[in-house]
Amino acid sequence: MNTGLISRRYAKALYEYASEHKVEDVLYRRMQMLVNEMNMLPKLKVIFRNPTISSVYKKVILTEVTGTNPEPVYLDFVRLVTDNHREQMAWDIALNYQMVYRQKKNISIVNLTSAVPMNDAALERIKKQVQQKTNGQVEFKTRIDPALEGGFIFQLDDMQIDASVKGQLEKIRRKLI
Repeated sequence: MNTGLISRRYAKALYEYASEHKVEDVLYRRMQMLVNEMNMLPKLKVIFRNPTISSVYKKVILTEVTGTNPEPVYLDFVRLVTDNHREQMAWDIALNYQMVYRQKKNISIVNLTSAVPMNDAALERIKKQVQQKTNGQVEFKTRIDPALEGGFIFQLDDMQIDASVKGQLEKIRRKLI
């Protein structure tokens, strides 16, 4: 069974369904919460893969793990996934939903790792430049890594720019060897 193909199909269908009901943005945030919770609590994935745990219990977990007052479209998603015994794919479906949403809305993900926290003005300048280059929206994920010793590492989709002191020293080291 090709779980990647199945989860992509579920995600595309879910996006279309959410779009028809004009709640694709709300569902996007709900899917982000689902992915975050499942990343923070890896035992959830184990529970969803376990065939001895009832679908009713899995449905309750999927419903409550993303917070209170879930939207009807999210509840429909939970019902569809549990009725078809695809609970183990919930994380994959949520990730794929986010990818579909970002493609449809032309949203780029920027991962910016710096040695020290960057000020808001610098982050805003970078964000504007990326928006101009991509003609779309940008979601920023920042991280602090003192091991970089200075500078930053910028990632946009599959492109990476390593402007860190650690990266530059590593390049010099490789040239000398």
